[in-house]
Amino acid sequence: MKKFKILMATMIFSSLSYSKDSFSTYADMCEVSDSQDCANNRDEIKNLQIALNSDNTLGLELATDGKWGEQTKEAVQKFQKEQHIVPAEGYVGVKTKAVLTKVFKNLDLPKVLHNIHSNSTSKCYAEFKRKTNLKRSFKVFKDKKLLAKANAKNTHLKVDVKTQRIKLFVDGKVALSSPCTTGAKRKFEPNTKIYRDKRTPKGTFKITEKISDKRSSIFGKYYRKGKVVYKGDKRKYRGSKKGLKYKGASLKHWMRLTSSGIGLHASKYVKRHPGTNGCIRLPFKVAKTIFAKVKTGTKVSIIN
Repeated sequence: MKKFKILMATMIFSSLSYSKDSFSTYADMCEVSDSQDCANNRDEIKNLQIALNSDNTLGLELATDGKWGEQTKEAVQKFQKEQHIVPAEGYVGVKTKAVLTKVFKNLDLPKVLHNIHSNSTSKCYAEFKRKTNLKRSFKVFKDKKLLAKANAKNTHLKVDVKTQRIKLFVDGKVALSSPCTTGAKRKFEPNTKIYRDKRTPKGTFKITEKISDKRSSIFGKYYRKGKVVYKGDKRKYRGSKKGLKYKGASLKHWMRLTSSGIGLHASKYVKRHPGTNGCIRLPFKVAKTIFAKVKTGTKVSIIN
């Protein structure tokens, strides 16, 4: 009887440990950044590496160590190109995870405990504020019920430069609180070797423009024959522009505040200290949520 119980327990454990797993249930995977948009669960990355290695058309020999690195990123890019996933940036998001699930649907992978996507379990903002070091934490607070009520008329935003946080208010209550990055007091320009004051202006503004997939007309890269020859403020480029191609920096979910080019937008470089050229960087998911809930004319307060 004891042997039978041991055998049954082993069979159950085995069936739980190895089964058809869906990449669509995984968290996003990408290079680690301060924005922490990618949790990079070690077991999930390991399964990704196992799956990519099993695709003979890719010809890969990835180390299945569960560590995200340049080789894994390049392997993902190769897979994306093979599957015609555009853009092939090596970022494992919703689109890529859906294709991975489809391509490797018959592959037995170790079962993993997936990351919980919501990083705030506080029931109200007062509780979240009490438990969280607002200046250092990357945690995002969301009140789903309040967010569901949000519309273009009952929302406004407040950016606190001191805590490097943005709050979305719905009917005067905090529905979302997230890290953000504002303009640096002394921003070094690699091309001019000069430090400049790039602090985000304080005051009350209104969103004057919304573009879901904007490219900067000022900051970006100049390419010649596919190679980067200049990166930064194109107005400060002094070389020959003959044969050059300019590509502006991505400003996903762009929300303009000033005519001089200050606005809110998504970025993977969200830090816990000021560091931008004046704009307000937001984590991708936060920017997407805010973009959907506000309108042109929504009030934005920038305070210290």
